[in-house]
Amino acid sequence: MKKKELYALACIFSFAGCSSPNPDESVIVENLFPVQFSVQLQKEVLPFYPTRSMPDNTIPEPTVPNPSDPDKDQPDNPTDKELSELCSTIEYVVYNSNNPTEPVNHHIYNNVETEDFGIIYDTLPAGTYKACFFAYQSEKATFSDNVLSFDRLSDSFYETESFTVGEGLESAMSIDLRRIVSRIEFKATDQVPDEIEKFEMKISNYPNRFDLLTGEGITSETEQTFTDSFASEDKGKTGKIHSFYSFIPSGNKKISVMLTSTNAAEQVMRTRTVTDITPIANKIIRYTGILYTPPKPDETGNTFSLSINGNGEWDDTEEKELPELLN
Repeated sequence: MKKKELYALACIFSFAGCSSPNPDESVIVENLFPVQFSVQLQKEVLPFYPTRSMPDNTIPEPTVPNPSDPDKDQPDNPTDKELSELCSTIEYVVYNSNNPTEPVNHHIYNNVETEDFGIIYDTLPAGTYKACFFAYQSEKATFSDNVLSFDRLSDSFYETESFTVGEGLESAMSIDLRRIVSRIEFKATDQVPDEIEKFEMKISNYPNRFDLLTGEGITSETEQTFTDSFASEDKGKTGKIHSFYSFIPSGNKKISVMLTSTNAAEQVMRTRTVTDITPIANKIIRYTGILYTPPKPDETGNTFSLSINGNGEWDDTEEKELPELLN
């Protein structure tokens, strides 16, 4: 291959603008080595589990379930999910070990624009590197100072890989992404009233940003509000769920949520606050209770029934063998 062609190809793979090559640059170009990453989900990631109820009138801290618990709910027909089914975008950021906080490359892959979504190509000079892979479905994301911020956080997956580039070294690697968010849900036990207009979740200490280098969520100093509206077919139904995703904050920090139902006249129908919520990676934490109906004059309690959805497990399957038939 001619030097001009080699230089142009290297520029394309490194996702940088290129000017006309000159003889002095050819030495740098020839020292670039191709690398390839095959990004996929961990095969243990399964669809959501059905709810397992817990006692009323208490909100205990979530605990990691015992895999041998015979009462643990199991998913219906669990199947492996493909990356493109849960994520629309992959952020690829690579750092040189000599300067581990300054990216040498950052590229965004979209499953609409990228024909072979999940395959990442790059060319790098000889050296030792750390690559970060972050897959998500949010429509808008911002990357600054090694931190990802989102308009509204979605189901998200992450992994890092340290590797060395050089002559004769392995250049193709497989990356298994792991889920790094918790989903917080509020399920209504009362019917959706005809007069309801919107339902707000105002979140304090919300970890909605993610540090690629530490793998931890960063708590916001300002409150974040999500508003859900209601379609005509929602009216009169019970069991409606309102939810949001959360990163896992450093230092075991807890978040709180104020829930407010409002009618078309902007009058508050019901408001209640849930405190001391601990997000747990790869788990759904569900609070079940009255969300819309105005409290009665003699109503004294303001409690939720907490359940960790299917013990919160997205990634465990209990395997049992069928017994042999007796003659």
